[in-house]
Amino acid sequence: MPDVVAHRFGWITRHIPTRHTVHENRLLRPFAHHLSKSELWRMHRRSVPRGVALGLGVGIIIPFMHTALAALLAIPLRANVAVAAAFTLLVNPLTIPAVYYVAYRTGMWELRADAAVTNPAAAAHVSGEFSKFLFWIHEASGPIALGILTLAITAALVGYGLTAIGWRFWLANKIRRRRKARLSRS
Repeated sequence: MPDVVAHRFGWITRHIPTRHTVHENRLLRPFAHHLSKSELWRMHRRSVPRGVALGLGVGIIIPFMHTALAALLAIPLRANVAVAAAFTLLVNPLTIPAVYYVAYRTGMWELRADAAVTNPAAAAHVSGEFSKFLFWIHEASGPIALGILTLAITAALVGYGLTAIGWRFWLANKIRRRRKARLSRS
């Protein structure tokens, strides 16, 4: 069983940046002196929820190069760099179509638009399948953008909240075990 767990988490640990890989990354090299600060890599009750929220928000809004951007934004937000980078990996080429579909449906619901995005009169003037597809993308860009923004904010807030609550439960359990161990030794 430990080999299975190590195998599953091995992929994640290989792709999460470390202080050393930050110094080697050419995009992050100008910011390496800021990113090498130890408080950005420590796991504590404030930095981890910030990292989760940052990673989810940036990962959803920006579908590419989001790991580097999350690492850079972790500096002023004092978020955990590794956690922020790890949570950007939730949005990847396999999940992007589902995220964009949900964003489109969410944006349509928020704009109170009907099922048909395209204006039938305007669409009649467009000829060719590719042109119709581009016309649809043009018409759907508003709902998708609004939906992406809504999903990113919602995911960041929910991720922050759940992580903060989870951190408190973990800490309370740890304190309870220490007290129980101390009482059993007495």
